[in-house]
Amino acid sequence: MQQLDKLTLKQREELFRQLRISITHHSNAIEGTTLSFGETKELLEQGHTAGHKPLGEQLVILGFAKAYDVVVREAQNPNNIINSSFIKDIHAIMFEDALKVAPQFVSKPIGAYRLDKRYIKGVDVKLSLPHMISNDIENLLYRFKSNSMNLEDISEFHILFERIHPFADGNGRVGRLLMAYQAIQNNIVPPLIENEHRSEYLQAINDKDELFKFIDESIQNSMNLLN
Repeated sequence: MQQLDKLTLKQREELFRQLRISITHHSNAIEGTTLSFGETKELLEQGHTAGHKPLGEQLVILGFAKAYDVVVREAQNPNNIINSSFIKDIHAIMFEDALKVAPQFVSKPIGAYRLDKRYIKGVDVKLSLPHMISNDIENLLYRFKSNSMNLEDISEFHILFERIHPFADGNGRVGRLLMAYQAIQNNIVPPLIENEHRSEYLQAINDKDELFKFIDESIQNSMNLLN
């Protein structure tokens, strides 16, 4: 496991800059967005849209990058403990621009918990019922304080958060941003979960030991960005 304080300030800044592009691309690609890495990079760095790709996708990618910026900034203060309001804010930031311009592309509500029952196809896991989501999130946050977590805690939190599945859409993306927040706040290099390993990730998310191993390996993906 790589520790952030082993990096120079310049290396940390470069790592966060590179991860802004890489985490944004891969986290959205895992959910089925069609922009290539190069198109995502050009969108974030140059503001050039991919003309043949859905505008809604590109606005969500921009929203994700904005949410990533908030995560990196806030996580560097050890007193900023994740709470339910922050989780809702991250979700809203991710989707608010797409909702304004391409509302048909966004599952509503944003920045608020879902109001309907959800199921995951092919997986025998019960998700939280709508009326239990708020309570389940508060219990999760009471159990895990974001400024006092190790990699095992981060892995278990991610599994439990995804089983609560609090939002109509974006649960995986919000969950992976929270993972980055928790890593940064605990002096751990944020993991880069690559789309190429999507199937392994989805399999690992059913077992905290497997997910711990997967996340530990994904930290090396982040470190490779500095080479």
